[in-house]
Amino acid sequence: MFLQSLYEFAVSRKLLADEAFQEKAIRWVIPIDADGNLIGNGPIETQGERNKGKSFLAPRTSRPKNAGGVAEFLADALTSVFGLDPEPEKATGKKREDRDENNKRKRENFWLQVSEAAEATKHPDLIALVRFGERFADGVPFLRYGKQTPEKASEKSFWWLRTSTGEEVKLGPDQFTFQVEGRLLIEDEEVIKPYWREAFAREKQETDSASSPGICLVSGRVNVPIALTHLPKIQGVPNTQSFGAAVVSFDKPAFTSFGLDQSRNAPVSTEAAAGYCNALRYLLSRDDHFIKIGDSVVCFWAKAEEAVTGFIARILSKPEPASVREFLKSPWAGVDRDLAKRDRFYSVTLSGNAGRIVVRHWLQTTVECACENLRNWFSDLDIITIAEADGMREKSKRKTSDKNDKEKMPPLALFRLACATVRDAKEMKVDVPAQLYRAALEGTAPSLMLLKPVLARLESDLVKFGPKTLLNSSRFSLVRLILNRNRKEGEPMIERKVFETDDPAYNCGRLLAVFDDLQMAAHDWKLEGAGVVERYYGTASSAPNSAFGILWRLHQHHLKKIARNGKQAVAEAIKRQIADIVCRIQPRGPNQAPSFPRVFNMQEQGRFALGFYQQKAEMDAQRREARARKAGAKDIAAGTGDETN
Repeated sequence: MFLQSLYEFAVSRKLLADEAFQEKAIRWVIPIDADGNLIGNGPIETQGERNKGKSFLAPRTSRPKNAGGVAEFLADALTSVFGLDPEPEKATGKKREDRDENNKRKRENFWLQVSEAAEATKHPDLIALVRFGERFADGVPFLRYGKQTPEKASEKSFWWLRTSTGEEVKLGPDQFTFQVEGRLLIEDEEVIKPYWREAFAREKQETDSASSPGICLVSGRVNVPIALTHLPKIQGVPNTQSFGAAVVSFDKPAFTSFGLDQSRNAPVSTEAAAGYCNALRYLLSRDDHFIKIGDSVVCFWAKAEEAVTGFIARILSKPEPASVREFLKSPWAGVDRDLAKRDRFYSVTLSGNAGRIVVRHWLQTTVECACENLRNWFSDLDIITIAEADGMREKSKRKTSDKNDKEKMPPLALFRLACATVRDAKEMKVDVPAQLYRAALEGTAPSLMLLKPVLARLESDLVKFGPKTLLNSSRFSLVRLILNRNRKEGEPMIERKVFETDDPAYNCGRLLAVFDDLQMAAHDWKLEGAGVVERYYGTASSAPNSAFGILWRLHQHHLKKIARNGKQAVAEAIKRQIADIVCRIQPRGPNQAPSFPRVFNMQEQGRFALGFYQQKAEMDAQRREARARKAGAKDIAAGTGDETN
């Protein structure tokens, strides 16, 4: 069903209309003159994606490349164009000889295709390119292999390219093409492109004629040529090779079944294979059809409503607060509700494993259901936030540990939420973003096991970075979603802001937040060193009876200190606030410490964290409101004085 849906997408979007060409990022254009001489110092870098270059519609071959010695026409990488090995030091002995032989054959194939095209068309630009190939058959002056600084023996060697501006740049899996007197050969519509369409048709006919006919499991067509390998390769999936990987492959004897080897045991026609491969390549090249989350990539599309996919991509990868609020108020703005009920929505989660692509998850539903689940997703993530300003104190000059802040990614972005489970994005497990994506589009509940790493990171960051940690609301939104979607009978439904409940864990979290503010008030908001949160959060959230016995005695000391400083009203207000919370934690008696639970399980620790965070957010909002009222009163008084004068 997955391959069939992709094939149908390719047909509906006319992706098979011109199979001879494919979109390809080309970083370097080599300028030559009409006699085949190099113009300038070296290649010109195209303006496009960083380290990849601009995307062009370039010729593609239908021949399988796994046998080696096959190059693309007019646009290819270092080996095909120059016969050079990207990693000359990688192999030795027989393997080195085999690699060298393959590199030689690839270069010969590249320039053979150019010579055949020049002979067939007599195009002067192709003739100039043939001369360039002959003139620089032994190497080009703008490439060198070695270290950036030769005197540093510890440095690794790479291929280096001198650009047209004279700058030296380290090469990766870059693509090259040519221009003659400023004319880009792959964009010639009059001669070169028509020539390649005919050449590609002949090439494909030869490939098809060598294939056995059969029934295609994807299209259902009978007596069609069956693809031995599925091409073109798919690029853009994390942890796959630069030249691409396959979703379906039959390169091991173990794939033989009932005497049918390679793809004959799961026959797919050459047309259907090209269709689903081109569909995936298309989806992975469009920002409105895919999002990358760690080591996974998610592609999605609607059968008819194209605008829906762009909206989903934006709101999952960059959910700005204003757009989320608008979506929650009117989720169907700009979408035909009747069409959404009938239209199908498809999604696939992919990750890489060297030469293969792993399908992690496949989803098909209606557009209406996907949008409704997405609305519930943001509703479940909604939580009060703490603004960055006076209400927060910074006890350390060290920067926050959340490296994603540097990217200024919205807190409800799918990748940002997934990062709440790890110290560094590189440590993220592949199944985490897949779980969250399913929760967003299918309405499923993420595993409770995700709570453990989130809460562990919270405790660690509170110790290292103090209350600045609370500015990252992503982890608290995620905890609220996990707890509410895994809620059992009798457990409280966590609201978006602080609320009244008899849940001991939630109220203990609130109490710790009040004790933290009480300590700060007792020190005139100038506390040096670690406070009660940094010292006791871990114990209070897991073994509350141990921590709160100490905190209860400590808070009475802080109340007395505030009263001695002439702030009796402040002390009384905090005392009432504590009493309102404590009365819900089984108090032993008047003015006595309540009976705190001995331990909290993982869900209770999550509710503790939310109680702590929401109480801090509410107190922060109250302080801001009080300051705003005070400032407003001063402005009114100043205005009255001016009128009097």
